[in-house]
Amino acid sequence: MNITNHKTVWITGASSGIGEALAYQFAQKGYQLVLSARRVAELERVAKATGLPQEQVLVLPMDMLDFASFPEKVNTVLTHFGSIDILVQNAGISHRSSVAEGSFSIYRQVMELDFFSVVALTKAILPHWQEKQSGHLVKEQISSGRNRR
Repeated sequence: MNITNHKTVWITGASSGIGEALAYQFAQKGYQLVLSARRVAELERVAKATGLPQEQVLVLPMDMLDFASFPEKVNTVLTHFGSIDILVQNAGISHRSSVAEGSFSIYRQVMELDFFSVVALTKAILPHWQEKQSGHLVKEQISSGRNRR
């Protein structure tokens, strides 16, 4: 294991797919993990599968459309680990249809989750990064073709 001096990575959309795979990769490198998504049971499954000690993984359920909760979530992470070094913004949805076929509400939902939630969570973490003068943001979105429900 490559110890990273207890650096913390927060992964949204960590309950499956790319987010889950990233959790395993970061765990192998020795990072502390914050795993976020809406499905608590899946987050707990991923946390256990990382093989990290329980104190190195924080399961932090969250709805990425509840922007008002983001400052509280950031404070929870900072209280638990003391720092956020990397934020992997992986949560997202896609929609595949022509403009003529798709409803406007679907496009609005895609923008709310895939754009505005990224901006809102980044803004919530930014004061911490400015204070410590470091931090890394990764926006990972490879479409699975599934719509959020």
